[in-house]
Amino acid sequence: MFSKKYLYFLLTFLLIISLILAGIIFYSQNQKLKVVFFDVGQGDAILISKGDNQILIDGGPSGKIEMEKLGKYIPFWDRKIELIIATHPDQDHIGGLISAMENYKIGKVIDNGVENDSQVYKKYLEIIANKNIERLKGKRGMNIKMKDADLKILYPNYVLENPPTGGSKDTNTDSLVAKLNYGENSFLFTGDFPTEKDQDIFNSGADLSANVLRVAHHGSKYATSEEFLSEVSPTEAIISVGKNNSYGHPAPEILDRLKAKNINILRTDEVGDIEYDCENQFSCQIAN
Repeated sequence: MFSKKYLYFLLTFLLIISLILAGIIFYSQNQKLKVVFFDVGQGDAILISKGDNQILIDGGPSGKIEMEKLGKYIPFWDRKIELIIATHPDQDHIGGLISAMENYKIGKVIDNGVENDSQVYKKYLEIIANKNIERLKGKRGMNIKMKDADLKILYPNYVLENPPTGGSKDTNTDSLVAKLNYGENSFLFTGDFPTEKDQDIFNSGADLSANVLRVAHHGSKYATSEEFLSEVSPTEAIISVGKNNSYGHPAPEILDRLKAKNINILRTDEVGDIEYDCENQFSCQIAN
């Protein structure tokens, strides 16, 4: 015969397991779309999640900070990130991806194919090779489905193994640009896309219009031109930037340009993480 103490322990254990399983099932079936712009200092990291599916765009400069953010927004039992997108190989965008790839199972990686001589980039490639992660080179036309949301790569217009002009040593030049569509809601992610490439993306015929614009290159004066803003026509602009950074980001010209168009400006150095909750395809609101 089992003692009452043992039976109480067994019942309590089974109840806890049942609650955990119920929580996992509820989480995996939750249809709310979340888009979170992490406060990672002077860098970029964005998490898109819907149920138990995640897309991580860039990882900021620090693995420690990136893991803290992922631990906050992804439940402890979910150890897979379906897709990582590295917009370009600068440390402030891929530094934190190394820790993410070391600690999570990664479905695929998409990057722009531009190479970098830094040790961080070499480590990035090493982990992809060692963990046998599928790596794709992004170009316009790629479409990533996420249940009833989809993420489209809008730029570059070609695979950079064979760029039409021989490429550039500037790693920002061919930064990936992607657009997330979810019903009437849209987010444009621009990496460090520079003004000098505006005409290329305009000529491609890409639909740049979006409700929310992630301002390119942390608000650098060499990005997000007047014409680019007119093409996007956002209601809100996110600037991912570090406090008192040495680059002077965001540039006063960019802030003035956004204010002149009555675009609501949100900065990670002022408000921290910026989280959008999309209860349905008609409404995305900033979480309280």
